[in-house]
Amino acid sequence: MLTLACATCKADPNSVIAQAQDIAVLVMLAFLALGMSFVGLIVWNFVRKQQRAAITA
Repeated sequence: MLTLACATCKADPNSVIAQAQDIAVLVMLAFLALGMSFVGLIVWNFVRKQQRAAITA
């Protein structure tokens, strides 16, 4: 498995707890990426609406 934490806060790399920590980090990164993509989608939608409003004005 990937090493995602330093040796200070990570147990034996072959233990179940260490593997669970790695998966937890990946899940948190996935949620962060999903949230940031929603923010980007909202901004992109606002830009499109402003461009359409500028054309019709």
